[in-house]
Amino acid sequence: MAVRFIVLSLSAFFLSQVIPTLAEEQDRATELTEEIAPSQPSESPSAAPETSTAPSSAPSASATPSASPSSSPTVYPAKPSQSQGMVIQVPSEISVDPRAQIVRIPRISVSGPEYMLVCINTVNTVVDVLTIGASDNVNATNLFISGDLSSTVTISAPTSLVNTVFNASGGAKISALGRALAGQQVLVGFLAIDKQAEDAKLCPKILSENRRVITISALGVGIGMKKGEVTLKR
Repeated sequence: MAVRFIVLSLSAFFLSQVIPTLAEEQDRATELTEEIAPSQPSESPSAAPETSTAPSSAPSASATPSASPSSSPTVYPAKPSQSQGMVIQVPSEISVDPRAQIVRIPRISVSGPEYMLVCINTVNTVVDVLTIGASDNVNATNLFISGDLSSTVTISAPTSLVNTVFNASGGAKISALGRALAGQQVLVGFLAIDKQAEDAKLCPKILSENRRVITISALGVGIGMKKGEVTLKR
């Protein structure tokens, strides 16, 4: 009986002390779980602002194309060649009727340099090249002409094309301004250059040995009388 009483007493003690304690611990664990679980979603919003920093780097990348205009190549003007050696065939004198007001320059020839600058100057006359009667002022890829139909003409092109322009339409035409041509002069200078020029700034660089003067002279016209005996027959 004593043993049974002891067993029942221990069972009653276990039910009254241990089981409520386990239940309380289970409830406490549940509360802790509920407290921790809601706190986890709160971390996700905090991570979102970090992604917003990525777009800030995009404008810096777009700024790089602005540097492209500065990388365009620099175009340098033409300059005289180191060697000014060339072969020039230009008439030194043209004879005209004393009353003439128009004359064509006979064929010229220049050879040697790859590119040429030709500077033509006259006084009281007008120079007409290429298309006669039209102002052929050109600034193209392989030909530059300025001052056509004036007293100062500039031509720049490959040397072979310079000859073609000067000799076109029967040769460059020189016209007087309401007066006779006799006694006038045409000054022509040749300059070897490294590429085609686009203005007359280099004309003063022409060497004296590459300058030519074409003098327009009047033809000598005379009337002579020769006296002699005449024998008449009956």
